[in-house]
Amino acid sequence: MSETTTAAPPKRTREHPRFVKLGIAGALFGMFLGMMDSYIVATALPSIVGDLGGLTSMTWIITSYALAIAASTQVWGKLSDLYNRKTMFLLSVAVFLAGSMLCGLARSMGELIAFRALQGLGAGGLLVGAMAMVQTLLPPKESTRVSSWTAVLLGVALIAGPLAGGVITSSLSWRWIFYVNVPFGLLCLLGTVVGVTVPMRPKATRVRVDYLGIVLLTAAVVCLALVTGWAGTTYPWGSGLILGLCAVAVVAMAAFVHVERRAPEPLVPFRMFGSRNFSLAQVLGFAFNVTMVATVTFLPQYFQNARGVDPVRSGFLLIPMMVGMVVVMNRSSAYIRRTGRYRILPMIGGAGVVVGMLLVLLLGPDTNPVLASLVGIPLGIGLGCLIQNTILIIRMSVEPRDIGAAMGMGSLTRTMGSGIGAALFGALYLGALTSTLTDKLGSAGLLSSGGTGLEPGQVGALAPAVRAAWSAAVIHGLHTVALGTAVAGAVALLSAYFIREVPLVDNRPGVRRPPS
Repeated sequence: MSETTTAAPPKRTREHPRFVKLGIAGALFGMFLGMMDSYIVATALPSIVGDLGGLTSMTWIITSYALAIAASTQVWGKLSDLYNRKTMFLLSVAVFLAGSMLCGLARSMGELIAFRALQGLGAGGLLVGAMAMVQTLLPPKESTRVSSWTAVLLGVALIAGPLAGGVITSSLSWRWIFYVNVPFGLLCLLGTVVGVTVPMRPKATRVRVDYLGIVLLTAAVVCLALVTGWAGTTYPWGSGLILGLCAVAVVAMAAFVHVERRAPEPLVPFRMFGSRNFSLAQVLGFAFNVTMVATVTFLPQYFQNARGVDPVRSGFLLIPMMVGMVVVMNRSSAYIRRTGRYRILPMIGGAGVVVGMLLVLLLGPDTNPVLASLVGIPLGIGLGCLIQNTILIIRMSVEPRDIGAAMGMGSLTRTMGSGIGAALFGALYLGALTSTLTDKLGSAGLLSSGGTGLEPGQVGALAPAVRAAWSAAVIHGLHTVALGTAVAGAVALLSAYFIREVPLVDNRPGVRRPPS
């Protein structure tokens, strides 16, 4: 006589899938906070200046936040390797929320800029900490599913951020664009505290923080970020300030490399670059952000200045690109989970960027705006294939002890891609605008220092000949940017070709990984 036993249902411990999902939700909330704040504040800038004054320092509200993120991502990533990832992520959320509350309470422009920098320090930890925790909580194949969700968050932040900023500012006050972070931040804290159990670094290991490396890398990144933001717009490329910043960046980076080779626990472990895949993944991440900044910056310029579309509608015309990105990330995630293969996807990504940007060259002064928005579909497909698989390749290229530093380096590379892409393409765009207007009108009087001198609503009031010249100049500028971005896509395609596909083994802490 045999006895049949029924297995008891699994206990809902902290390792239960429901708790893991709650922890991932907390990480995604944190990532969304960091993304959203980059877009929601821009809409409120006129109201902030009207209340606090300080028109000449207005751009520093954005710049201080971006600089703090760029300077802190690698630090947060390394600290999460040295200490507990969960602890570092919770600390970054706390810093972000403290900065948000102080921004809402600011009584002067100087205070607001300083508090925005504090908020940016926290945001740097939110972005890199969320990625590091997801990579630690889930095996590689499953982590790709979460990457597809981040595309949805990015699309929502990009489109809804400016709209939400306008609604909150007009309905309540500009201060509430900062206060609104608090309830979302608390949800992030709750999900992380309850759902995340990440192993601590072995207690026998002595923690040595690379303070000199932190100072040198911060100096280099801040100087480079200032150069990309100021050169050719606020200051001429040959000005003493720009040349001085370039010199400081070069010296600081050279000293940083020297220090890191001798540090017991380097901020950037150069052993990571011993992997060909890791180095190529940095190129892919850089190309992704170069393409993203070119698309979201200059396609709206075409819609608004060449086709007369209002700013709100021009934002919605980016939706096909976002839909393409979300769909392809979802499908490529399913493909990776089913087959374990991924090398072909970033190659498709680079090709998608090239095709999309070549289609941009077909846009003219009479192209229907809705039809023009469809060129965003191949761009979205390309971007979706690039970003998700860049993170996966980085993860599979490093040891578990370096996941935080690796994610930080990937985030820093993408941030630099945005800054350098914006500066380079901004210069190309403005140069094309100037040359076309000069050829057609005899001068570039419609331009002001650092950008265009027209609001979208003013274009229709121009004389027909001037309006036609202005439209032609905008299109010439867009085509110039498209050619440059197509080159970035080709570089991404070539880099992806040399990626070595390795098995997607589980390389989380505590799981042994065979050498590749």
